[in-house]
Amino acid sequence: MSNRTLFLIDGANELRGPRAVWWVVRHWPALRRELTEADGYVAHRVWYALPFTVGLTTWWTDERLARRFAHMPVHLEFWTWANRKGTTTGGWLATYRYESGGPLWGNGVDAMMKRFGPFVDLPSDEPPRPAPSDRRAHRK
Repeated sequence: MSNRTLFLIDGANELRGPRAVWWVVRHWPALRRELTEADGYVAHRVWYALPFTVGLTTWWTDERLARRFAHMPVHLEFWTWANRKGTTTGGWLATYRYESGGPLWGNGVDAMMKRFGPFVDLPSDEPPRPAPSDRRAHRK
């Protein structure tokens, strides 16, 4: 494994309704500014699921720097608001670390690979390791 690494943080909140969505829309520019100026930031994508789930996927050079962003003022304002009664009905946060991969293709991948290329190794000529589920199947 190389010294280069990439972390993906995926999180979302199920908002209580249109009023909560409007709060997020109004405050998003400040959060986006804080996010894109944070040390270790690589890229982000906002996503949603009807009716009121709003999510944010972010990529970072270092998990520690991503956690530092989580404690910055505007992000803390979002979390303080989200913890108030009547604003959200739930949410989640997941962290993933890039370990290995290979060439990608398809719409939009070229732009993302240009962004992520400096943080991941080129694919090796070695065959991929079997998935854990494949290894278990051979034990039977």
